[in-house]
Amino acid sequence: MKRALIIGLLLFGMNAQADPIDSTLEEKKQIEYLKKAKYYELRAKLASGEITLEEAQRQWIKNLNKLKKKEEAK
Repeated sequence: MKRALIIGLLLFGMNAQADPIDSTLEEKKQIEYLKKAKYYELRAKLASGEITLEEAQRQWIKNLNKLKKKEEAK
């Protein structure tokens, strides 16, 4: 009985750690959240007049390229 319980716990623990589908979904969500955060940061700077529309567009494209490289690296 104890052996079955220990084996079950070990197998469950191994399955919980070795799920690549969940980790890729989490990475994609994280990248999407980073995109949204940068978008709202640039939008706030643009609304306050700190940067021009052209500067915001340049920074947005630069940020997207960085995130694409980060996504491809994983």
